[in-house]
Amino acid sequence: MKIDVEEIGPVERKLRIELPATDVDVAFDRVYRDLGKGSKIRGFRPGKAPRPVLEKYFADRAGHEVLQRVVQDSLPKALKESGLLFVGDPRVEPGEEPKQGAAFSYGVGLDIRPEIELKQVKGLKIQTPEVPTPEKDPVEEHFEQLRNNQAQLVEEASDVTAATGHVAVIDFEGSIDGVVFDGGTGHEAMFELGSGRAIPGFEENLEGLAVGAEHEFEVDFPAEYPSPEVAGKHATFKVKLLGLKRKELPELDDEFAKDVSDKETIQDLRDEFQARVDESRTNELKRMKREAVVAELLAQNEFPIPERFVEVQLSQRLMRAASQFGKQIPAQELSKMIENWREEWRPMIEKEVRLAFLAPLIAEAESISVSDEAIDDQLRQIAERQGESLSQVKRNYREQGHLEGLRAALLEDQVVEFLMTEATLSSS
Repeated sequence: MKIDVEEIGPVERKLRIELPATDVDVAFDRVYRDLGKGSKIRGFRPGKAPRPVLEKYFADRAGHEVLQRVVQDSLPKALKESGLLFVGDPRVEPGEEPKQGAAFSYGVGLDIRPEIELKQVKGLKIQTPEVPTPEKDPVEEHFEQLRNNQAQLVEEASDVTAATGHVAVIDFEGSIDGVVFDGGTGHEAMFELGSGRAIPGFEENLEGLAVGAEHEFEVDFPAEYPSPEVAGKHATFKVKLLGLKRKELPELDDEFAKDVSDKETIQDLRDEFQARVDESRTNELKRMKREAVVAELLAQNEFPIPERFVEVQLSQRLMRAASQFGKQIPAQELSKMIENWREEWRPMIEKEVRLAFLAPLIAEAESISVSDEAIDDQLRQIAERQGESLSQVKRNYREQGHLEGLRAALLEDQVVEFLMTEATLSSS
């Protein structure tokens, strides 16, 4: 076997593998022998047809099977002899099918693991992350949502007109070009004015109406409206206000806390909400610091990456997303979303690929490793979430070949934690 290596780019190689005629003939002998065993040809007993007859009947099939066999037998050996460290799957370029009595050659495209020289990993300079202060106090906002959820609807006085905050009870009929569209009618439908849940302009046109009043108005459906039948179209609505209700919100007291939680006092509930907010801000700060450290690491340690490998990782991520949302979103809409995600996610996938290449090198340089105990701890958490035993989860991971992937993910986390600890923070 002869192997030639051609450098296509910094991280791409092409192998040209040539097999001698003797190897090809041996493969043909084996294929025809296997074909002859199961063949039934008129004039011959099963499995007894001579080679010339088999060649007449099975020439095309034999050539295809020989191609598969010689590639399957020679490729692992060729990859090992080449000494190349590649990522992803080899891309076989077979060319013409093998012929008896002649040498056979084929090509293989490989994405090569980039050669990386670590320049800077310690003391990465990043700006101290700051979580923006929300306009509304998250704790008070959560209480407001809870009060709204627990609110009672009370009939308004007959002389009150509809205004923001009211719940309007209406009959309505919507049409486009004089034709009532599917889903365009409703009886005793309830709309909270000012909530923004209806299409733009709909709730606003109900304000100022008195109970019993009828009103006709025109609005435009948003272009991105889920129903293609009406999306982006001009519609006319006829409405009749049947009633008005207002929300009566419960008092924020100890009884309210008992109604909505397992807490005895409103202060205990407030403290719990505040603890959640504080934990969320801490996690967000850590995420921002991690993101900044990784970005600086990649900026200080540039290297080429295989574009095909990135594309494969991106496609796998998109396939998982499509599988997750496939039953919830119409196919046409999902297809558009995937195309948008393909462009939006590409930079993220490139960062992940670069970090995956860097992490093992940093771990080796800084003596960072993942213990078997850390693997078991992670598997134990997975088992608890899935309601399975640790032994069952570990067996599944081992049989499916996922243990090394889990170890690599934990190693990457440890490397990033190390980088965050060693980073230099700046307030400017």
